[in-house]
Amino acid sequence: MNSAKKIYLAVAGGLVAAGVVLAGIGFVASGFDPAVFTTQIDMRDDTVILGGVEVGDPTGFPLIGQLAEIGEVDTSGVTAPEAPTAP
Repeated sequence: MNSAKKIYLAVAGGLVAAGVVLAGIGFVASGFDPAVFTTQIDMRDDTVILGGVEVGDPTGFPLIGQLAEIGEVDTSGVTAPEAPTAP
Protein backbone atom coordinates (compact mmCIF):
# COMPACT_ATOMS: atom_id res chain seq x y z
CA MET A 1 0.00 0.00 0.00
CA ASN A 2 1.56 3.31 -0.97
CA SER A 3 1.71 6.25 1.41
CA ALA A 4 -0.97 8.29 -0.37
CA LYS A 5 -3.48 5.47 0.03
CA LYS A 6 -2.56 5.07 3.70
CA ILE A 7 -3.03 8.79 4.29
CA TYR A 8 -6.36 8.75 2.44
CA LEU A 9 -7.64 5.81 4.50
CA ALA A 10 -6.42 7.38 7.75
CA VAL A 11 -8.18 10.68 6.99
CA ALA A 12 -11.37 8.93 5.86
CA GLY A 13 -11.37 6.72 8.95
CA GLY A 14 -10.78 9.72 11.19
CA LEU A 15 -13.70 11.60 9.63
CA VAL A 16 -16.00 8.61 10.00
CA ALA A 17 -14.96 8.18 13.62
CA ALA A 18 -15.46 11.89 14.32
CA GLY A 19 -18.93 11.75 12.74
CA VAL A 20 -19.95 8.76 14.83
CA VAL A 21 -18.66 10.42 18.02
CA LEU A 22 -20.47 13.69 17.26
CA ALA A 23 -23.70 11.84 16.45
CA GLY A 24 -23.39 9.96 19.73
CA ILE A 25 -22.79 13.18 21.65
CA GLY A 26 -25.85 14.76 20.04
CA PHE A 27 -27.94 11.70 20.86
CA VAL A 28 -26.85 11.75 24.51
CA ALA A 29 -27.27 15.55 24.77
CA SER A 30 -30.83 15.26 23.45
CA GLY A 31 -31.76 12.91 26.26
CA PHE A 32 -31.60 9.81 24.07
CA ASP A 33 -34.27 11.18 21.71
CA PRO A 34 -34.10 9.35 18.36
CA ALA A 35 -35.63 12.41 16.65
CA VAL A 36 -32.14 13.94 16.42
CA PHE A 37 -31.45 11.59 13.53
CA THR A 38 -34.41 12.82 11.49
CA THR A 39 -33.82 15.56 8.96
CA GLN A 40 -36.23 16.58 6.24
CA ILE A 41 -35.44 19.30 3.72
CA ASP A 42 -38.21 20.21 1.29
CA MET A 43 -37.54 23.48 -0.48
CA ARG A 44 -40.71 23.20 -2.57
CA ASP A 45 -42.73 24.50 0.35
CA ASP A 46 -39.75 25.88 2.35
CA THR A 47 -39.97 23.40 5.22
CA VAL A 48 -36.88 22.17 6.99
CA ILE A 49 -37.18 19.83 9.95
CA LEU A 50 -34.05 19.27 12.01
CA GLY A 51 -34.29 16.95 14.99
CA GLY A 52 -38.06 16.86 14.87
CA VAL A 53 -38.37 20.68 15.04
CA GLU A 54 -39.43 22.79 12.06
CA VAL A 55 -36.97 25.59 11.32
CA GLY A 56 -38.64 28.99 10.92
CA ASP A 57 -36.35 30.56 8.28
CA PRO A 58 -34.38 27.78 6.59
CA THR A 59 -32.54 30.12 4.20
CA GLY A 60 -30.42 31.35 7.13
CA PHE A 61 -28.43 28.12 7.03
CA PRO A 62 -25.52 28.37 4.55
CA LEU A 63 -25.99 25.12 2.61
CA ILE A 64 -29.78 25.20 2.76
CA GLY A 65 -29.75 28.79 1.53
CA GLN A 66 -27.71 27.71 -1.50
CA LEU A 67 -30.18 24.88 -2.17
CA ALA A 68 -33.03 27.39 -2.11
CA GLU A 69 -31.26 29.55 -4.71
CA ILE A 70 -30.83 26.59 -7.04
CA GLY A 71 -34.52 25.78 -7.05
CA GLU A 72 -36.07 22.44 -7.81
CA VAL A 73 -33.81 19.87 -9.39
CA ASP A 74 -35.38 17.11 -11.44
CA THR A 75 -33.79 13.83 -10.42
CA SER A 76 -36.05 11.52 -12.39
CA GLY A 77 -34.45 9.20 -14.88
CA VAL A 78 -34.33 9.88 -18.57
CA THR A 79 -36.89 7.88 -20.49
CA ALA A 80 -36.00 6.23 -23.77
CA PRO A 81 -37.98 7.19 -26.85
CA GLU A 82 -40.55 4.72 -28.04
CA ALA A 83 -39.48 2.27 -30.70
CA PRO A 84 -40.84 2.91 -34.19
CA THR A 85 -43.72 0.71 -35.22
CA ALA A 86 -43.65 -1.46 -38.32
CA PRO A 87 -45.82 -0.25 -41.25
